[in-house]
Amino acid sequence: MFSLVINIVFGLPIMKVNEKIEKDCKESWCPALPQLVLDGRVLNYTIKRSGKASSLRITVDAVVGIQVTAPVKYKTEVIGRIMQDKSAWVLEKMDYLSALAGCPLPRMFVDGEQFFFLGNRYTVKLHINDQIMVDTIKINDQTMFIEVPLALHQEGGAAAVRAALVKWYKNKANYILNNRINLYKEVIGVKPAKIRIKEQKHRWGSCSGKGNLNFNWHLVMAPVNVIDYVIVHELCHLKRLDHSPAFWGLVEAVLPDYQIRRRWLKRYSPVLTF
Repeated sequence: MFSLVINIVFGLPIMKVNEKIEKDCKESWCPALPQLVLDGRVLNYTIKRSGKASSLRITVDAVVGIQVTAPVKYKTEVIGRIMQDKSAWVLEKMDYLSALAGCPLPRMFVDGEQFFFLGNRYTVKLHINDQIMVDTIKINDQTMFIEVPLALHQEGGAAAVRAALVKWYKNKANYILNNRINLYKEVIGVKPAKIRIKEQKHRWGSCSGKGNLNFNWHLVMAPVNVIDYVIVHELCHLKRLDHSPAFWGLVEAVLPDYQIRRRWLKRYSPVLTF
């Protein structure tokens, strides 16, 4: 198993956000959109009231931004004061993620934002086109040209742009990852039972006891040498389903510099998503 870290947390990690507002249930969203102000900068954050929470928790995430999980008894005014006290920490973490991503976060799927592909950042040039029926994405130099049909954009807005990106990345992942897997399975001398490339929220890859391998399509946002590390990592699990010194010896025999690749992935994994 190879884990994917996607956020930075003050306190304990929190579960994925449930956007549905239910007044009578134990967990519900606060409908207000409070703001955090520091040195003239204003950032919105969301509040989740939780019957399970025993203390206030702050999460800074590249996809959903700033989230606060608070016990039901916490008043909005109290949360606001705590957030203001922690504002320097929150802004520092948001700035750190934005610097890694090369653009302000969370992304709004508009012109000028940047996305990773094979370790390089590409700046989005978005064109809403009333002459096409199907979205297209092309990259040239350091630019990612995205064309979205007018009808789809009018209906879905940013969601239509995101959908185009997801489709494009998945197609690239299927081609690139399968080619790299085919290369390294011969080098290592193993044969996976099944290979699946799919959306995974918290893992880059995994290997089951039955010899099935799963890989996260977001991997194609990383450099090829980092992709190779994750692939070799999982293929080596077909020989040793653990993380013993013997397992790491197998990985190192194929990739002597695997620790450098691993460190890159650990650093950038919070922003290899959208």
